[in-house]
Amino acid sequence: MRVFTVLMLCVLAAANTGCMNDVKSSSSQAKTFSYDCSGPGKGWGDCTEKADTQCGAHNYTTVSQNGAAENKGASGNTEMKRTLVVSCKR
Repeated sequence: MRVFTVLMLCVLAAANTGCMNDVKSSSSQAKTFSYDCSGPGKGWGDCTEKADTQCGAHNYTTVSQNGAAENKGASGNTEMKRTLVVSCKR
């Protein structure tokens, strides 16, 4: 039980921080970023807020927006996986 609790705390901490990946880094091309806004209490607003911070307020084009419900976890709740990919405008 203790291992499960520690594991769950680690998973929640990782999900709470969110992820950002620099997909393209060539200086001659627009930068493209991928944001992971999955987990409880998260929504698309969290992804767009990260994109606004990275690229400037509404200064990006949405490349893809994916969201899917995952299988029920140990708590019986369905977890939503969200990924937003944006390309910063120059």
